[in-house]
Amino acid sequence: MDALVALLHEDATLSMPPYDMWLSGRDQMLTWFVGTGIGCRGSRMLPTVANGMPAFGQYRVAEHGDGHEAWALQVLEISDGRIVSFNAFLDTDRLFPLFGLGSTP
Repeated sequence: MDALVALLHEDATLSMPPYDMWLSGRDQMLTWFVGTGIGCRGSRMLPTVANGMPAFGQYRVAEHGDGHEAWALQVLEISDGRIVSFNAFLDTDRLFPLFGLGSTP
């Protein structure tokens, strides 16, 4: 977590459409990552590009514990070498095929 937080701009934001969730700043994001967001621990990420920005297909550990399942398209906005926004789009059935991502990694 320390390595990820070190990459965040001090006023970075995190959103997760369609949820009404908006986090701002490293401290809020770290608190969420190690709290509510801990369910993403053990995820696998496959790189892609979305609208010219670095992105990843995120696959969380399957609920039944065997393998991984599609969870989110994570899109990063980067400025001056730091992450300024982190957006998790959860509509994987619609979005993953558009980026060549499957339902499993």
